[in-house]
Amino acid sequence: MANFNPFRPAYLADPYPILDALRAKEPVHWNAPIDAWIVTSYADCLRILQDDDNFSSDPTAVPSAFGGEVARKRDEAPLGHTTIMGNSDPPEHTRLRAVVNRGFTPRAIEAARAHIEASVDAILEEVPMDRPFEVMSEMAQPLAVSTILQHIGVPRADFGQFRAWSLALMRARAEGASTPGVVEAAGQAQAEMFDYLASLAESREASPDEAPADVLSVLLGACDDETIRPEEMLTMLIHISLAGNGPTAMALGNAIVALARHPVARLELAGNPGLLPQAVEELLRFDSPTHLVARFARQDVKVGSRTIRAGQQVQVMTGAANRDPARFAEPHTLDFDRVDNRHLSFGYGIHFCLGAPLARLELQIALGRFLERFGEYEVVAAEHVPNFQLRGLAALVVKPGLAL
Repeated sequence: MANFNPFRPAYLADPYPILDALRAKEPVHWNAPIDAWIVTSYADCLRILQDDDNFSSDPTAVPSAFGGEVARKRDEAPLGHTTIMGNSDPPEHTRLRAVVNRGFTPRAIEAARAHIEASVDAILEEVPMDRPFEVMSEMAQPLAVSTILQHIGVPRADFGQFRAWSLALMRARAEGASTPGVVEAAGQAQAEMFDYLASLAESREASPDEAPADVLSVLLGACDDETIRPEEMLTMLIHISLAGNGPTAMALGNAIVALARHPVARLELAGNPGLLPQAVEELLRFDSPTHLVARFARQDVKVGSRTIRAGQQVQVMTGAANRDPARFAEPHTLDFDRVDNRHLSFGYGIHFCLGAPLARLELQIALGRFLERFGEYEVVAAEHVPNFQLRGLAALVVKPGLAL
């Protein structure tokens, strides 16, 4: 029986040797301390992510103690049982996704380019070249937040307040009434957020020719024609504004560390910016911030040689799948010329990351500008987030270097 403990410091520092050993010994592994199946092969992970008949994204959709606890917390929270796309299944997921997809068309993504470039330039201009700086708090995190809120259509002056409301509502959904004041704060946030959105809607209706074509306009229109309910609009805005911030910021931090540890690849990329799109894909495969995706068995189902029982949780280890030698030749090599690089860092199937095109654009621009400005930078300190579900850095200090 394999011994898998993702809470050890050694795993957080470098999980891939441990995941390699687990995949080789027991690719579908029951882990009692986590109370979940750990799946590490690319083929099995891909199969589960596509199998919506046997696996749900919603823990409350299957009979289990964990699902019951999640349902209890949702009962206590404002908007607790309003559907969130990331934790929903067809047909509700299909209906909501069809609406919000209109805000993430290729044209809408390309329209974000100028804002992202301006944001990156403004951030980097504030960073002195004569001292180390903290990448996560000074660049990666504010860039991720501003990019998605700008894309949604939130005025810059309201970024802080919008984010505070969103965090209050999601905290109540996650914790329920277990923490005093959390549910009450969420109720107030919900009321204030509805008032705020109503005010924005009135302003846009008063000047329709000046109203931007953004995610908020798409969702307001869907409310007007009753395709979605106001509560669903609010929950979608909250989910979109929060879901991708952490992983996108972590992806940038992970990429900066990987390039520092692979100076030949860094020099190649700095000398050929045209490689940025494929380099971003390879960096995402190499060290994915979305380290796993949870699914819940609707019924007994066989995966590999093991039988997963109805109600059990499955941790689809996308980080392990992306380093599976059965799928990727020399998986531990950073190779910007890799062919057919279909990694699972954005998921797969109906839950493929809605914001993936925006994240890709953001990472390409940010990495390109970063290399131009900081050249042969040096990683001074790197502290990983103590969470095996996400792989990324809580802090990353780099020292600018000579131009490449």
